[in-house]
Amino acid sequence: MSESTYYWQVEASVHGGRGYAPATLEEYTAIAKALDDEASGYDALSASWGDAALQLQSHRTSAPMCATLTAGDPSAVTPGHTTLSYTTLGARCTEHAAACRRLSIELSDTASLLIRAHSLYSEAELAVRRTFTELIQAGTQWKPGHALIGTAAVALGGLISGWVIEGKPNASWMSTSTYGLQEGVMSGIGSMVGGIAIGEGMKHTDEVNAGAGKIANVSGPVKDILQGNHLDVKEVYARTEVVRSSGSVGDAMENLRRLAEERLGKINLDSGLEYGTVAVQRYERTDGTNAWLVTIPGTDGKADSPFGWEQNVELMSDDRERRMRADSVRMVTEAMQQAGIGKDEPVALIGHSQGGIVAATIASDWADDYSIEHVVTAGSPVANHPIPEKTWVTSVEIDDELVAALDGASNPDSDHWLTVRGHVSPAPAATPGTINDDGSCTPATAPIYGRNAYAAAPVAGGGTDGREISHWIKYHQAAYGNATDLGSPALQRHEQHFQQTITGELKETRYFQGRMTQHTSGSRLEVP
Repeated sequence: MSESTYYWQVEASVHGGRGYAPATLEEYTAIAKALDDEASGYDALSASWGDAALQLQSHRTSAPMCATLTAGDPSAVTPGHTTLSYTTLGARCTEHAAACRRLSIELSDTASLLIRAHSLYSEAELAVRRTFTELIQAGTQWKPGHALIGTAAVALGGLISGWVIEGKPNASWMSTSTYGLQEGVMSGIGSMVGGIAIGEGMKHTDEVNAGAGKIANVSGPVKDILQGNHLDVKEVYARTEVVRSSGSVGDAMENLRRLAEERLGKINLDSGLEYGTVAVQRYERTDGTNAWLVTIPGTDGKADSPFGWEQNVELMSDDRERRMRADSVRMVTEAMQQAGIGKDEPVALIGHSQGGIVAATIASDWADDYSIEHVVTAGSPVANHPIPEKTWVTSVEIDDELVAALDGASNPDSDHWLTVRGHVSPAPAATPGTINDDGSCTPATAPIYGRNAYAAAPVAGGGTDGREISHWIKYHQAAYGNATDLGSPALQRHEQHFQQTITGELKETRYFQGRMTQHTSGSRLEVP
């Protein structure tokens, strides 16, 4: 069992960013309900036809079907009367049952598609989720020991169930089993560290950021001593193309994946790029003005990188000055300055994990210096960043990835902030082709994902030997791809805005690398 190959798929739902009137929402809701009611009706018909087939089978040898059987002569033919066998009648009933069941499934799938595409129940879902999170938060504050033991028990249960499924221990199942508790526990811990009383969390959602601010007051100076606070930002040159032209959010996410995995050595593009590297691209519009796209990968964990683990705490702080002093923010804004981005030129930022937090921080705290028009985040806890209304935000999160839940809250539900949430599930594996005993060939089949084209999107990269951490960018790509297939009007609006922000011909792609040092020399950037 441990040598099995697993394939994964992601089903997406869209929250926020609707942009249409409540009356339209009510119309779509009514249509979805009508479709669901019809599905239930056909499901009942299917059950009735199935029962009829069973009854015919049970009476096959005891109940007469017609006058010819009553007369005792099955071979007799009565004028104007037709005799059908039990087998034929049963088969007809079974066929009708199957047809009704197919219609029921199709109608139910269409209703589900409508609900997901138009975010019909997102407000109710977010309200329920918020209430549950607040209850977990209060419980964590009131009985922190019990809360931690309970969460650990759920995580252990996930580990054991995954062990049974895969035949080996896999810690990824611990995150999968606890994802419903993660925001509540994190906000509870944040409240305790930040000194927020039980119940106060109902008034705001930034408990984690308050706690991070307190921690950063200690961890920041310690980090400066160990890693240094002098930042060297320089332009570096790629031997091969890594970040290519983007015409959509999907393209930009693929380029983000390429840069993130290339600099960590997960793929080999022979570019020469290393860790702590971001890309700045200039697009020239037809009127000669510039638009910019900045691609920001996540934490790389290197000892002298501005994208280390320590910087995450500063980025999550509720203190604006502390966020602005985070090394990764300083590095990206310095790269933007060296690239020559003008104050009034439109900028789009896309980032994964810590890169997304950096993007949200720049949009929040550097709004007077740059015109940040659109931010795309993948797997980033940014719910509490004060991003101005003028900036559109497209966030992609996977429900069990943990990292996106570290903010302890759901993202805002507004016209300009859209969240795509993905749920990972197993997909049937591909089957190899075989040669049968009679010499015929059964062809190979690809993995089948979901009941219809919109049910789920396959995760790229082929099969795995077990469940993976869903924080990898490929899972966010699958979630966004599935949301795109749904035809969501809200997502289409955000996609159009992103494309309009960077519209034009790509003129240059420049790469900038950052290193932290204990001393200053050359062009190093020092912040007191």
